[in-house]
Amino acid sequence: MKKRTLVGSRYSWWSGNARFIKLSGKLLGAHVVHTALILFWSGSMALFELSHFRIEYEQGFILLPHLATLAYSIGPGGEITDIYSYFVSSALHLICSGILGLGGIYHAIFGPERLEETTYGFVFAYEWQDRFRITAILGAHLGTLGTAALLLFMKGVSLGGLYDTCASGGGDIRLMKDTCVTLNIYHELL
Repeated sequence: MKKRTLVGSRYSWWSGNARFIKLSGKLLGAHVVHTALILFWSGSMALFELSHFRIEYEQGFILLPHLATLAYSIGPGGEITDIYSYFVSSALHLICSGILGLGGIYHAIFGPERLEETTYGFVFAYEWQDRFRITAILGAHLGTLGTAALLLFMKGVSLGGLYDTCASGGGDIRLMKDTCVTLNIYHELL
């Protein structure tokens, strides 16, 4: 039986992240630039939708309805009363996109190829064979996502509420604690 190693693996040079197995700095740059592209799309597309927004009729937008569910500048019946908060959210996405884009380009082109060779290598470095370090990196990412989910939960329960399309009268903003928030699985199945 042939022993598999990272160098002698069956992955070709073109197989996704496999080309960066020994280049942790370049892998970081590629992922940061990808995040910047996602933020750029969401910010620019939301600004595009805002530039075509007319309160008189329904336009069939993609992003503005999702921003409206966060209950910023929403009146009775789900009517958008002011677009300033949507503009601020879009602009913040574009600003963050620019910052992350510069950082990603630095790491992808000019930065060190291996994070292990930097001053702060003990914090950011990793080896694919070190399963504890890789799971710690995954845990840090999941912890960040969990914190964001907790903030959204707090917004819905006590910090202004969320827009509920099923509220009587065609939808309204309400605190989610008015509903039955429970972890009882039996209650959810009924």
